[in-house]
Amino acid sequence: MSTSELSSPRQGWIVSPLAARRAWLAVDSNEPAIAFASTRLGSFALSGMFIALLAMSLQLSMAALALTGVALLAMVALPRHRFAILMGASVFYFAMRPFRISQWSDLAATETAILGLPALSLQLASVVLFLVFALGILSLQRRLPRSFLAKRPVLTVIVGWFGLLALALLTSAGSYAHAALWTLTGVSVSSIWFLAYAAIDQRGKDPTSLAARAGFMRPFWGGSAAPIGKSFGYLNKFSAKDDRDLAVTRLKALKLAVWALILTGVWQVFDWILFYQLGLPELQSAVLSHAAGQSAPVAVNWAVVLSNYLLDLLIISVWGHFIVASVRMVGYRIPRNTVNPLAARTLAEFWNRYFFYFKELLVDMFFYPAFVRYFKGNVKLRIAFATLCAAGLGNFLYHFMRETYVFADGISWEKLAIFQSAVFYSLALAAGLIVSQWRGRKPVPENGFLRYHVLPRVNVIAFFCFLKIFDDLTGDGSLLERAAFFLSLFGA
Repeated sequence: MSTSELSSPRQGWIVSPLAARRAWLAVDSNEPAIAFASTRLGSFALSGMFIALLAMSLQLSMAALALTGVALLAMVALPRHRFAILMGASVFYFAMRPFRISQWSDLAATETAILGLPALSLQLASVVLFLVFALGILSLQRRLPRSFLAKRPVLTVIVGWFGLLALALLTSAGSYAHAALWTLTGVSVSSIWFLAYAAIDQRGKDPTSLAARAGFMRPFWGGSAAPIGKSFGYLNKFSAKDDRDLAVTRLKALKLAVWALILTGVWQVFDWILFYQLGLPELQSAVLSHAAGQSAPVAVNWAVVLSNYLLDLLIISVWGHFIVASVRMVGYRIPRNTVNPLAARTLAEFWNRYFFYFKELLVDMFFYPAFVRYFKGNVKLRIAFATLCAAGLGNFLYHFMRETYVFADGISWEKLAIFQSAVFYSLALAAGLIVSQWRGRKPVPENGFLRYHVLPRVNVIAFFCFLKIFDDLTGDGSLLERAAFFLSLFGA
């Protein structure tokens, strides 16, 4: 028996998995796979596999999983009514889950319980009122193209929301006005950026109807208050052009969902090793322990900071991949939310790779408006100011507005102090991005392996590792205590 005959079985064991991997990665360009995905049976099969992946990977409620499944399967069964199904599912989802974070939902539930009202009464009324308000704002913008609203829609929407917050603050706890206005405030802040995008969209040439724009305040694929997929004007740029393009888009969605499932496993293993086997504390606990004089050794705290950074990347990757995959299953081949952030060599590149749609929100709502209006005679100052408006002001406003439920029983200095770390975080991020942009020099291969591949990435990782120490809105641990923890990493 020859040497080649002896080695061939082993080569088969080695090559087959690699060949399978290559085939899977190229499935969206494989003509037989595309042909199958273009059929009704193939479309149902892809949708079923995708729903199964969602069920295995995300801790979705049965209601959310069922709505997603019904919507996707209905789009396959009734392809001509895909847009109507999308709108219907999104409005229904908005009515059932109008709050982006549980604290607003808890506040609304408490208010209705105090007044003895049906559990969903204020919630549903607030959703209807907000949709009517959105329709009115967009209609007014269309009818008055020269008005301040038409020219500055984002500023108008934000100022209007703060006006609503002011009214809510003026009401007495336990009253119907207090319950109604605070519930409406929570519903509004959860969808305000979708309304702002719809108003921006309307200045373009996108043909989406007024009613559809107003109804798209909470897409059924969920997500944070930062709109993944932005608006119909943006989505339509990536819409499948025909049945073949739709099949390719859905195959890409399935690939992304499988990758998200793999990352979910990595995340769970990583979490199990770090916290259950090695016994590392979470970052928040490490900060508070240091403030209480019970700090862990410096090496442990370094491990905590780095682990927190890596876990955060895994969590946002899994979450973002599934949302983008859901959008692609509908038929919109939008860009991914997170794309290999560890490959970033500059702070600006990291921000673009880490949370693309939040970065886009800050750029669209704050950077561009400031960039086109101020300091036109000084390029560096113009970029710096626009960056400060986006990464500084816009970033802080986004998180401050989301957390204003803490003022439902009154404003105090103690509650305002909750946001001190967020102010520092936003300003430090803006400063880092400004310096990164001002330097202007990007690493190039000619710099050598160390200065091109290693040091730039280490600098980016270090900056965001340390910045995450100040990324807190709980109010547990003051800014000074977080600063002291940061300095302790260097023996101070």
